[in-house]
Amino acid sequence: MTKLNSRGTALVYSTYLGGSGSDFGLGDVAVDEDGSVYVTGTTNSPNFPTTPDAFQPAFAGAANDAFVTKLSRRGTALLYSTYLGGSGSDLGRDIVVDENGSAYVAGSTNSLNFPTTPGAFQTAIAASDDAFVTKIGDDDDDDHQRNHRR
Repeated sequence: MTKLNSRGTALVYSTYLGGSGSDFGLGDVAVDEDGSVYVTGTTNSPNFPTTPDAFQPAFAGAANDAFVTKLSRRGTALLYSTYLGGSGSDLGRDIVVDENGSAYVAGSTNSLNFPTTPGAFQTAIAASDDAFVTKIGDDDDDDHQRNHRR
């Protein structure tokens, strides 16, 4: 992860993000109102850096897992970092963040056991490869937004 100043003439920060295997950031990065940076991609590192309360702290894939990481605005700390995947191949391909700081990750998977939530639109894979959309953030966001619109 590298951040340049607004003129592109100097590094604000530059840091590695990965473990002992192959790690790839894919798609665009997202930045929230505080300047924190969100990135997704794919990894086959069994020791990709995760945070203590990560949703999925351990590598689950036979080939690779997606990852989702939030980096502090100065690039000095992982605010959260987690694997996201099942037993197959999972790729986080793009990420956006909303005004509440929730991250939305889109990607592809061929994992039969990719993590889904109860009541999700589709809770099982339908083909050899499917797209996924995952929200990571406060589970009260939807209720908060409904109440805010009233």
